[in-house]
Amino acid sequence: MSSKVTTLPAPPASAKAVRTVSRPTEQQIALRAHQIFLERGAAPGSDLDDWFQAERELTAAAKSQDARRPSAPITATNSKSRSRT
Repeated sequence: MSSKVTTLPAPPASAKAVRTVSRPTEQQIALRAHQIFLERGAAPGSDLDDWFQAERELTAAAKSQDARRPSAPITATNSKSRSRT
């Protein structure tokens, strides 16, 4: 048996830009959840509800920011033009 390692070439990049939605960090969620807690009058007992609401709000805000960002320009994969004869 051979001990040679074969590496496969990377797949070619597609013409379409891939978008990823940035997720809020735990620190951002915790801060917003605490704000929601204070807005509710600091009544205990709804910590999970506050956390999930904060996560939903921050995720929705991140999605809307990503939607407003311009996508990467699409470049031609073959720059040579073919003439018809």
